[in-house]
Amino acid sequence: MSTKAIKQTEYEVQVAQLQQEIERLNDFAALSSDWFWEQDKEFRFISFSGTGISRMSRNQIDFIGRCRWEMPISPDSYSAMQEHKALCKQHEPFYDFQYDIFNDEGQLQRYTVSGAPTFDIDGNFSGYRGIASNITDLYLARKAFKKTQQQLSQMIVGNPIASFVINEDHVITHWNKACEILTGIPATSVIGTKDSWRGFYDHPRPVMADLVLNGAIAKDIEKHYGHKFQPSELIPGAVEAQDYFPNMHDGRWLYFTAAPLQDEDGQTIGAIETLQDITSQKIQEEKIIHQAHFDSLTGLPNRFLALDRLNLLIQEAERNNKKLAVLFIDLDDFKKVNDTLGHALGDELLIQAADKLRSMIRASDTIGRLGGDEFIVLINDLEDALQVRPIAENLLKSFRDVFKVKNRELLLTTSIGIALYPDDGSQPDQLLRNADSAMYHSKSEGRNAYHFFTEDMNAGIERRLLIEEQMHGALARNEFYLNYQPVIDTQSELIMGAEALLRWKNPVLGHVPPDEFIPIAEQTGLIIPIGYFVLKEALKATKVWTEQQNSNFKIAVNLSPLQFKAPTLLNKIKKYLKTNQLSGGSLHLEITEGVLLGNQTYITNAFEEFAHLGIQISMDDFGTGYSSLNYLRQYQFNTLKIDRSFMLDFEDDETAPALIDATIAMAHALGVKVIAEGVESQSQRDYLAAKACNFIQGYFYSKPLPQEELTKLISNQQ
Repeated sequence: MSTKAIKQTEYEVQVAQLQQEIERLNDFAALSSDWFWEQDKEFRFISFSGTGISRMSRNQIDFIGRCRWEMPISPDSYSAMQEHKALCKQHEPFYDFQYDIFNDEGQLQRYTVSGAPTFDIDGNFSGYRGIASNITDLYLARKAFKKTQQQLSQMIVGNPIASFVINEDHVITHWNKACEILTGIPATSVIGTKDSWRGFYDHPRPVMADLVLNGAIAKDIEKHYGHKFQPSELIPGAVEAQDYFPNMHDGRWLYFTAAPLQDEDGQTIGAIETLQDITSQKIQEEKIIHQAHFDSLTGLPNRFLALDRLNLLIQEAERNNKKLAVLFIDLDDFKKVNDTLGHALGDELLIQAADKLRSMIRASDTIGRLGGDEFIVLINDLEDALQVRPIAENLLKSFRDVFKVKNRELLLTTSIGIALYPDDGSQPDQLLRNADSAMYHSKSEGRNAYHFFTEDMNAGIERRLLIEEQMHGALARNEFYLNYQPVIDTQSELIMGAEALLRWKNPVLGHVPPDEFIPIAEQTGLIIPIGYFVLKEALKATKVWTEQQNSNFKIAVNLSPLQFKAPTLLNKIKKYLKTNQLSGGSLHLEITEGVLLGNQTYITNAFEEFAHLGIQISMDDFGTGYSSLNYLRQYQFNTLKIDRSFMLDFEDDETAPALIDATIAMAHALGVKVIAEGVESQSQRDYLAAKACNFIQGYFYSKPLPQEELTKLISNQQ
């Protein structure tokens, strides 16, 4: 084969190979989601390849022979297209030009175009060729993402709760206005930094988000932060904590939350944190805790805290083999101060009493207020019980000084009971109970005294508790009953009425004396339902005696202060009178001066109501109080009862008759009738008759009788 033929063959092979390469490139272009284009030197499209045109719902005929800037572009893309056109005219390459074109359906499509100029073999400009891509979906996705970022940023910036964001390198990227106000740190000083809290602590600490980003919620909390940071109960994967910043403003408590920010793969890319000022809440919590452990009036430890400290002191005394004294202190007759002078003055007196107790004990000892006018003092580190005596004596002596309260001078004494550890008990409640028993013994011995606990005192307390226990339910078990002591007209010596006297027989205790169970009934409030029982039964019996005598028989019923002040008393009396068809004149209510302490307006109104019903009011135990004369002048009493103590001293005390004379004369001068109780001899009866005492009752005529026996006595009299 000739050389020419060989060259011809090689040429044909090269052409064939080139053709195959062109076909292969065309195949790739046809399969591409982009499209390739060519323009002539007038910038008109002359060819396309690839599927991008068809995928955008357009035909090549829509573009062939037209320039790019002749397409239906969006007005927003005009400036970009002008820049593109200028580059083309300068025959410069261009890259990633983006602009929007409307498709056949009028929808806006975003494209990116890159191209380069072409030249012929002589170097003359012949046009452009390049590649184009429809990036609408990517553009819209980025636009949505940017919008979301903007919204998130606006939410953080506009959030009234202090919030900030950090990235995966712990660098703060957002710091809202609320953060600036709360911390006093401007965003410009914080953004781009890591540990923004250093200045607020006494020692540096990492930001709380480190816990989230380091995955230390379960693992490193204990190591780095102790018990401060805990998994959030509200936000999954977050942590929360409270901490105090002494250098922020005047000191602030902040509540933190730190929640992770994650990408679509669940990888942590940052954290969002919130800060809330909970200083007011903390102050309120501390106030509640203080109120739960300290008395609000005196500031002393209350019963709960005092007993807790007593428990600790017992443990300490046991370790050191020492003694511990519990002093139970009660102010004598404090109730009279409250009732006569008002609770405001009483409160001031309690404050002064607490201050006096503080000044009398050592710093190592404890003083507390148990409630009302009761205090407790705990004396520790004792070698011997004798060490307590001078302390108790000094306390008694200090309280004998005059208290000055609101321009008034008051005398106040105390009764003190003392129990010792371990002699009188090893538990706080046992020691307190025994000290209480000793205090009651001091009161029974005349008050203004102290006593150490003995086992005999316990017996008295146990009986009191047993009486109280058995009294609950005694009414339902019909254990209470009434006896009646006749009241005799002194001149005619006829029975004109009777006094109803409450009695109690219990299957466990037997007959319980009234002077033993009635004070307990008053202290527990049981006196009110028991008192209604007395009224009901007494008026029921009075109906029988009234019908028997065919006259106005008078029944006298004692009222305690609690009964007198019960809001239902008047309605109950009206009901019982109506049920038994009795007038108010059949009922005498006997009250002591203790009833008259307190709300003067209420007492005055009650007296007026009783007078309106015709009910008689008697002052009982006259002469045993300190202000009875004033009460006689202030309130309209119908009858005055001379206390039995005057009759007991009648034979032996020459002043007793003189006092009886004065009492009768004074009462008659005020238009008040007189009853003498406790009359037991003929000489007493004759003396009272000579002095014009109106009525008499006592064993000289009759002891208290059951209803049936008094009925027989009235019949025999007739």
